[in-house]
Amino acid sequence: MKIDNIVNKEKHSLKGIVIGVLIVLIISAIWLYVFTPELNFKSPSSVFVLLLLIGIDVFIIKLFKHKKIAIKKIVNPISQRSVRIVDFGAIKLGGFYTILGVLFFLYILIGGISGAHIIRAKAYAKQMPIEVLENEDFAAQVTPQSIGSSTLPIIDKDIALRKAEGKLSTYGSQYSIGSSFTLINVKENGVEHLVRVAPLEYNGFFVAATNYNSGSIGYIMVDVVTEEAKLVEVSEGIKYLESGLLNRKLSRYIWMHYPSSLITDYSFEIDDNGAPFWVATVYDNQIGLFSGQNPVGIVLVNAVNGDIKRYDIKDVPVWVDRVVPADQAITQADNALTYKNGWFNAAIGAKKDVFQLTEEYNYLTLNGNTYLYSGITSPNNADETSVGFMLIDLKTKDAKMYSIQGITEYRAMEIAVSSQSVKAQNLTATVPILVNIEGQPTYFLTLKNNVQRQWYVLVRVSDGAIVLNQDLKNCKSEYISLLTNQEGNTITDGLESVTGKVSRIRESEGDILEFVFANDVDKIYMVPISLGVDTRFLQAGDIVTVNFLPSDDGTYLVRKLVNETLRMK
Repeated sequence: MKIDNIVNKEKHSLKGIVIGVLIVLIISAIWLYVFTPELNFKSPSSVFVLLLLIGIDVFIIKLFKHKKIAIKKIVNPISQRSVRIVDFGAIKLGGFYTILGVLFFLYILIGGISGAHIIRAKAYAKQMPIEVLENEDFAAQVTPQSIGSSTLPIIDKDIALRKAEGKLSTYGSQYSIGSSFTLINVKENGVEHLVRVAPLEYNGFFVAATNYNSGSIGYIMVDVVTEEAKLVEVSEGIKYLESGLLNRKLSRYIWMHYPSSLITDYSFEIDDNGAPFWVATVYDNQIGLFSGQNPVGIVLVNAVNGDIKRYDIKDVPVWVDRVVPADQAITQADNALTYKNGWFNAAIGAKKDVFQLTEEYNYLTLNGNTYLYSGITSPNNADETSVGFMLIDLKTKDAKMYSIQGITEYRAMEIAVSSQSVKAQNLTATVPILVNIEGQPTYFLTLKNNVQRQWYVLVRVSDGAIVLNQDLKNCKSEYISLLTNQEGNTITDGLESVTGKVSRIRESEGDILEFVFANDVDKIYMVPISLGVDTRFLQAGDIVTVNFLPSDDGTYLVRKLVNETLRMK
């Protein structure tokens, strides 16, 4: 009799364990599917979620193993009806949960100490090697960007977003502009264009459910130079979105294929054929357990058919613009500038050679690559001067620091909005973009109201000299005149020469003459009158030889002009 009781008890206990395990497996699968934690011990949030899941699973197994002990009846004194409740005290898991809590505390403690700046300052400083260059290198390596070229943005993200929203039309109730409004280079008929692109995301659960099979209608593209916005409809539909449901939710879809990868920064891009893709950065924590985030590759997802592939950073397709997230690039650059001479020097020491990036940053494109640009200043918040600026390639993480003293981007914005000609208009300045005009580092920005751009502005980095104009071409002409009329501006490198007969001539703003040659009327040459007698008495029919700076916007700045007709004897 006693033996039978023992056997029945064991059978009952085994049955409870089996049921408990099945429930645990179901709950675990649902939990992982919903929360998609990276199965990587270098992710603190994921470790916490997994420990929490373990705690719940053990509780369920224990509950079903000791069901007779853990579940008891109590009688409601008012209704006299009995109810079943779980006796948590009978399950006796307090010690187990204490162990889990202690383990997580030790994990956070060890991870925090192993990545502490005070003991790992050198490691942080070495994450981003920085090549230090001089002003001459800037003129040689950063190619002159012509104001009005196809890769110099005229409008910022806010204005581009307003233009994009204006293209939603009847789709506005169903879709919204995606948060990933990425600035990228695209080639169309062999010509590079700088555009912002964003998918149309679902407006709510029911829209996503209704369009689960067909997908979103397409994406919005805004040319930030011409200010043209258009809705690009994708015939097969964009099915993988940040607002998607179930397996078509972007983050979940990537997690299902690469559950142990650390993923961040979901960027929407299009290839040169206009096909939509998602680019997600894969990173690793290189310092301690969860510090020193560093990009190591990408996961590329075709937003239409879901084709997915992981690439190492050296093998990323040529057309992809963004690999390095801006926040990781800025953090690594700040660490390199701050901890070059160690933590003690930066925190409580003499602060020798301690610098940081300025608060403002922007993007620019050079030779088809996208760079993050920011000035470099001291940690003193009151300091509005810059000791240089940095360009970080967002595809390779290559960083170049140009040692050029001048004003910060924020100071340039202050100068622009405080100008007497616009002060009363209560305008807002966009974050400056760094351009190279005659070898001079120059901030290019615009002044805008709540609706649209109002003024173009050029500010010389070295001293804050400023030119404003409501016409882009005239703004450039006036700035060129400003540079020409000041001493020391004797740039001769990179000049080209041509001789021809002047066909038409006219005087522009800012002490500038514009003329064309009879044999090539599509090229406009701009020459400051202040260059001398040969320019001052220039007229149609004269034969002249000019040395000029090459450009890609159809206008050419003349640095030297010899009037052969005027000098004939």
